[in-house]
Amino acid sequence: MISMSLCCEPKLLIADEPTTALDVTIQAQIIDLLRELKEQTNMGIILITHDMGVITDICEKVIIMYGGQIMESASVKDLYKNPAHPYTHGLLECLPRLVSDTEEPLKPIEGSPVDLLNPPAGCPFAPRCTRCMKVCLTEQPPQFEVGEEHYSACWLHALDSGGGITNE
Repeated sequence: MISMSLCCEPKLLIADEPTTALDVTIQAQIIDLLRELKEQTNMGIILITHDMGVITDICEKVIIMYGGQIMESASVKDLYKNPAHPYTHGLLECLPRLVSDTEEPLKPIEGSPVDLLNPPAGCPFAPRCTRCMKVCLTEQPPQFEVGEEHYSACWLHALDSGGGITNE
């Protein structure tokens, strides 16, 4: 599939879950191939994946989406160092740790995914969010700038900036 998509020499490759259901060795080969193609052809790559480990291997910028909405966007380095949205925190807590002081089990994100046929009025992550406030259930948050080129769609940032939102 990758070969066929490259025969027309595109300036942009959209790779939707290119490593899903592959063993670790083949995954590494695919990531190496994508990285080489990016460097040799100066082609842009949009990588769609649920695998946060793959993101660190090849991406420069990340957009975290949930329920069809952008929850957070940042550089890969900043996202891992300073996650700003509760969903991003949840995703990172689900990652296995190679080095750990404790044998703490992975933390799943509790609850059920959003029903896209009946989307909520507010933040799509609100029913699963441990920091949900009333406003989260009724209004979609705007993108708050939380760092240089780092944005998060969470009402908690209005609290942090004194934006008139109360933690209720």
